[in-house]
Amino acid sequence: MAAARRRLSVGLGLAGAACALLGVCLLLVGPVIIKEQVVKNVRIDPTSISFSMWKDIPVPFYMSVYLFEVLNPKEALQGAKPVLNQRGPYVYREYRYKTNITFHDNDTVSFLEYRQLFFQPDMSNGSEEEYIVVPNILMMGAAVMMENLPNFVKLLLSGALAGLKQEAFMNRTVGEILWGYDDPLIDTINTLVPGLMPFKGKFGLFMQLNNTNSGLFTVYTGMKNISRVHMVDSWNGLKKVSVGQ
Repeated sequence: MAAARRRLSVGLGLAGAACALLGVCLLLVGPVIIKEQVVKNVRIDPTSISFSMWKDIPVPFYMSVYLFEVLNPKEALQGAKPVLNQRGPYVYREYRYKTNITFHDNDTVSFLEYRQLFFQPDMSNGSEEEYIVVPNILMMGAAVMMENLPNFVKLLLSGALAGLKQEAFMNRTVGEILWGYDDPLIDTINTLVPGLMPFKGKFGLFMQLNNTNSGLFTVYTGMKNISRVHMVDSWNGLKKVSVGQ
């Protein structure tokens, strides 16, 4: 019985020593292993598991849009205070993905990141086919841009506005307001004053957001220097950009 107790005591002592040794090893090696795994998954490495998540971002993004309709447009034109009514939200699911991915020898990678927006009827209060009366943003914008033009050009544009029968308020669908509608005013202004309008064809508040990219980015991969991972090296080939660029 005494011998069995001694063997049990020795066994427990050895097990305790082994656990203590394992704990010390984990304290010494654990942080190194964790850091190595973090670095491996943070850097932009085409052979890593996280690369596909970097290329096609799986995290859902949502954009909620609210619009204010004018309930008394005729009275507002006569000087009355506009009566507004909030409409929405109109919710869109955003997908982001990268294309034209090119790795370079200087520890950088270039890519174009696109975004696509899809309407979510189940999360929205209303549809894109609803009509809403809102200010004629395009006409108001044109009026502001005309302020610094020569007088004869102002006369031409004023005549064009009158001929096109542009009104201060417009009744359009939510989809048209957000994603674009054809307006002859755009072509007229581009013809009379080339370059005044920053766009051609259709006009929409968010037209430049859907199925578009924000330029060619070149960022550091972190393969050689993890402290520079995801830092931007250039945008559209430029190392520096001005505020309005």
